[in-house]
Amino acid sequence: MTDWNKVVLSEVLQEKGYIRGPFGSALKRGELLSEGIPVYEQQHAIYNSRDFRFFINERKFEEMKRFQVEVDDLIISCSGTVGKVSIIEKTDPKGIISQALLLLRVNKRVILPLYLKYFFTSWEGYNAIVSRSSGSVQVNISRRNVIENIPLSLPPLDIQQKIVGVLSAIDEKIRKNSEINDNLAV
Repeated sequence: MTDWNKVVLSEVLQEKGYIRGPFGSALKRGELLSEGIPVYEQQHAIYNSRDFRFFINERKFEEMKRFQVEVDDLIISCSGTVGKVSIIEKTDPKGIISQALLLLRVNKRVILPLYLKYFFTSWEGYNAIVSRSSGSVQVNISRRNVIENIPLSLPPLDIQQKIVGVLSAIDEKIRKNSEINDNLAV
């Protein structure tokens, strides 16, 4: 681990790669539709699901384009159940994030998106977010300058790829086993 660098989160993000969801006044309840372009909500990060409740039209999407998700973006839950993370995949529809999400867009020349996701799903990474969060009744993710200073150990990209390869293989085995279990007769 001698060639692993100690960095902080802000050092592995693209410029403008830290995007907090829009203020409530920017996306009003009356503008939400039953079909159209999806709005990613907290449950999408918490449960890694892609069942959408709310949508916006193309005009509103153009207005809110700053909050658009892209492939390999990490979305993180910001209130209540803080720190749950999901990654936007190629098969996910275009959409925007809601006010309850934080979007992180990484510099892929420095860090693999899946490596950062695995960091935040590890005890160390999850604790780094949760321990910096505040609120006694409704826990909320901390301010940007606090989150961007979360420290992490960063190996070279080839080592990141090996780590991601092993963890992804385990995740795929878990997914297949769950699928088999769900199909067993009770």
